[in-house]
Amino acid sequence: MNVHAQTAIQSSAIVKRRTMSQWFETNSRTLNIFTLALVGVLCLSYIFQVTNTVARGYELRELELTINELQLENEIMVIEARKTQSLEHVSKSVKMLGFVEAGQPEYLETGEPILALAE
Repeated sequence: MNVHAQTAIQSSAIVKRRTMSQWFETNSRTLNIFTLALVGVLCLSYIFQVTNTVARGYELRELELTINELQLENEIMVIEARKTQSLEHVSKSVKMLGFVEAGQPEYLETGEPILALAE
């Protein structure tokens, strides 16, 4: 490779470095505004996410309380159902309705069995 080609490559690399650094110098205000806007958007999205999570937590707590209340009501109803199905309660209900205890059944005897004839 000749000397002129090497110096051309080196000078183009230096020119690229200079142009990048010059670009940053000339556009530093734009970069600062863009960076500030990006940080603002990230902060707002973080605040939105935290607020949403807290709201979901309150909803979850309310649902857990509702579940606990319904379970308690269910247990009370099961106890009441068992009370109404108990023999003691049934015997009291029978007396209140005026039923009497059945004695020994008596069967009637007739001579011959009566059968129906098919036509």
